[in-house]
Amino acid sequence: MNLQIKNYNINYIDENINSKEPFTIVFLHGWGSSLQVFSHLISLTKDKFRTVSLDLVGHGNSSSLDRSFFVDDYVEIVKEFIEKLSLQKVILIGHSYGGRIIIKLNSREDLKFEIIKNILIDSAGIRRKLNFIVRTRIKCFKILKKISKLSVIKKHFSKFENHLYKAFGSNDYNNLDVFKRDTVVKAVNEDLTPLLKNMKETLLIWGENDKDTPISDAKIMENNIKNSGLVIIKNAGHFSFIDDSFTVDKVLKSYLNI
Repeated sequence: MNLQIKNYNINYIDENINSKEPFTIVFLHGWGSSLQVFSHLISLTKDKFRTVSLDLVGHGNSSSLDRSFFVDDYVEIVKEFIEKLSLQKVILIGHSYGGRIIIKLNSREDLKFEIIKNILIDSAGIRRKLNFIVRTRIKCFKILKKISKLSVIKKHFSKFENHLYKAFGSNDYNNLDVFKRDTVVKAVNEDLTPLLKNMKETLLIWGENDKDTPISDAKIMENNIKNSGLVIIKNAGHFSFIDDSFTVDKVLKSYLNI
């Protein structure tokens, strides 16, 4: 299925539309992923709930990015998407970057739908302090990027820029196009900790060995979200719901009364 939101084509799936349950589950995937990552969780929940999952702009079968996005740009699109489907009460489930969107949605006062509860899986949103080496690399990168603007080498900047990214960026970062690079930078530079106080009831599910969004992030969220609980999945990483689907399934079945 497809919807046009703010001139972007949004690919989505909508299961069990005629569910008698008053809540609809909306799935929001992480960065570099797509709605397909939730195929198992959708199968787990769709017999009871209406379940909706979408490809974020720049992912899956939705439109490509035509500029760099702030998290708020994605929030606006998801907000309008939910409202266009006329969903009244929603349970939001988000993984990684999808969690960023959910955290910001919970702080919006102009929603035409009600967020009943949230399930954040290995969610992003906490900005961590960088160590000295990382700070130094970033500072050097910024200085060299300013130098690249000088007229002497400006005409060769595209090649120089590529060398900069290869020297200072991670492989994953280097493989992104310029819009995605800028979008990632904007996201990781934004600390959503102050917004956690506005969250509705939230279940936190976290991989014990998550290196992208470590357990320390989960504990910050648990301490700042009033009505929350943390479930740590042993021997699981950033995709805990895939690494140990059996345990996560049991947790969700209990929490959602499936």
